[in-house]
Amino acid sequence: MRKSIRKIIAIASASVMALTFAVTSAPNASAGTVSKAAKEAAKAAFDASGKTTYHAYFGLQQTQSWIFRDEWYQEENGLNGKNLPNGAYEGKMYQSKDNANSEVPGATVTDAEIKGNGVYTVGVKDLGGVLTSAESSQQAVMSMLYVSTDIPMSAYKDGKIQVTDWKLKIDNTSVTLQDDIFVPTEYTDESGLFRFDPFNSYQKDNGAYPSCPSVRTPNDSVEITFKVSGFDVDNPDAVEATPTPAADASSSSSSSSSSSSSISGGAVAAIVVVAVVVIAGIVVVVKRKKD
Repeated sequence: MRKSIRKIIAIASASVMALTFAVTSAPNASAGTVSKAAKEAAKAAFDASGKTTYHAYFGLQQTQSWIFRDEWYQEENGLNGKNLPNGAYEGKMYQSKDNANSEVPGATVTDAEIKGNGVYTVGVKDLGGVLTSAESSQQAVMSMLYVSTDIPMSAYKDGKIQVTDWKLKIDNTSVTLQDDIFVPTEYTDESGLFRFDPFNSYQKDNGAYPSCPSVRTPNDSVEITFKVSGFDVDNPDAVEATPTPAADASSSSSSSSSSSSSISGGAVAAIVVVAVVVIAGIVVVVKRKKD
């Protein structure tokens, strides 16, 4: 009996340890443990002068495969995260597998430095089909695409800073979003830092983000673009690229018409000349016969 009890206790202890490790090493839907640096950033007064450089970090999560890029403020998997190889966070994406986090090869993450009013873009490229492959082999699904920042949430709540004109592109194809950004208070209340999510299936399922779009799994890239205002200065380096103007259809049509008319006119003239020559030839032949 005692041996049975000991065996049960041993199995239970092992299960608890395994579960604890899984929870601390795998990415999470919640904010996780907020780092000391993040707590300090959350308490700091917002600086609108442009002298303080703020940061916007790209975030992603795919369930089942557990390919992820967690919030920068997570102590475990964020900036200088203790569960990341050498604490490397910037420019990287990871996968939690076999009780360890390994870098997704080839993928390059771009974050943004916010130094004033302007248009900023964060994202990832060169995924090499790692997410779509996991979708087909592991039934993995996208759960989150978001932007975490070191801007205090109080600055957004008090209206000192605004984020508008957000755009989401997957493999260079635009995804329709609601007009206003979605701020997941479940996470911002934990961290005290501003964050917004173009896509979050957890928040859609719990009813907080009913107009969350459906997205296809990215094969190569994701881009999130947004406009920041509320600073005292503009960032000259954060200007939205001017799209290349499309060719004017009416001008092309006019030009084409003109060209066609010229060719038609020339053809008509040539036909008239040929006709005159032929008629003249017939007249000469008839005259000779009469003679």
